[in-house]
Amino acid sequence: MRWRKVSIKGNQRGRVYEGDPYITRLCDLHLQPGYTVHADERVENLMQMIKSQKSTHHTFVVMERSRPVGIIRSSDMFRILGTRYGVALNYKKRLREVMDPDFLVVDGSTPVEDASRKALARSYKSIYDDIVVTNEGNYAGVLPVYVLFTFMTEWKVREAAQSNPLTGLPGNERIREVLDRKIKSLKPFTMIYTDIDHFKSYNDVYGFKNGDDVLKWISGLLQEPSVPDLFVGHIGGDDFITCLLPDEPISYCQHVISRFEHGKSTFYTEEDAARGVLVSLDRDHQLKKFPLISLSMAIVDIHPSERMNVDEVSVMAAGIKKRAKQIQGSIYYRECLNDCFSEKKTR
Repeated sequence: MRWRKVSIKGNQRGRVYEGDPYITRLCDLHLQPGYTVHADERVENLMQMIKSQKSTHHTFVVMERSRPVGIIRSSDMFRILGTRYGVALNYKKRLREVMDPDFLVVDGSTPVEDASRKALARSYKSIYDDIVVTNEGNYAGVLPVYVLFTFMTEWKVREAAQSNPLTGLPGNERIREVLDRKIKSLKPFTMIYTDIDHFKSYNDVYGFKNGDDVLKWISGLLQEPSVPDLFVGHIGGDDFITCLLPDEPISYCQHVISRFEHGKSTFYTEEDAARGVLVSLDRDHQLKKFPLISLSMAIVDIHPSERMNVDEVSVMAAGIKKRAKQIQGSIYYRECLNDCFSEKKTR
């Protein structure tokens, strides 16, 4: 009987449930060797092996050369052979004739989140099958579905613990993780620092409950555009961070500002919206007229270097946001951290 338990290099011990499922790859998890059998082996030989094992609940990966072509569950064998003429009809068949060719096989470079979606989309019959993992088409091992779902569950728990309780967006710790990962990748990306102008005066007049409603509404606007590789985080208060690809920020900001300007009047009384100003106490407790809330969106094009770090990016982005806030109204203002260009735009 030509079957083997493949040895997998790498970390074999401990749980490997840390990481981001959108970035962590299947090959980064704890793959198991699994059991492989050749497609030309006969059913009778596989049954002898199954009977010799302590467990009768294995899934066998059917191989042709070094590539997986199907799976056979122990339960399938008992079902096939358990009928009246099952043994007579099937015992001498080759495994390729009785295997299940419809199985989930995923390359090890696939992000865990993608693999999780594919695993959940399987039929009820195969939902608990091991996931077959390959490396450029060659067999690499199997990932038990409970390992995959445990990773996703623990990540969601961590994500919830680190999220802003009001908006549900990732908080500062998660923001730092994302920025650090993007900087270390050395690939250009764009960060947008969004701030709500005159939000304090709005809170003073309309109260924190309405202010919270504005924050939740804006958090939704920032997540609304369908943009590849979009990340939105809530720093705290009325400050938000967006990360996206370098060719997307202008259309993104235009969409957000357009939706914001169209909808912000619903958070004011008709009188205040028509007047276009609020009367409130300033920081010196003097009555003063304040404009209605607006958005300052500071676009920061980042070209990472090996010496760049999150703290440096944060300080420089804060300076760009400060310059953006000096322009009245809802605007986006763009700069590059390495001073390759500077661009200003207003709505």
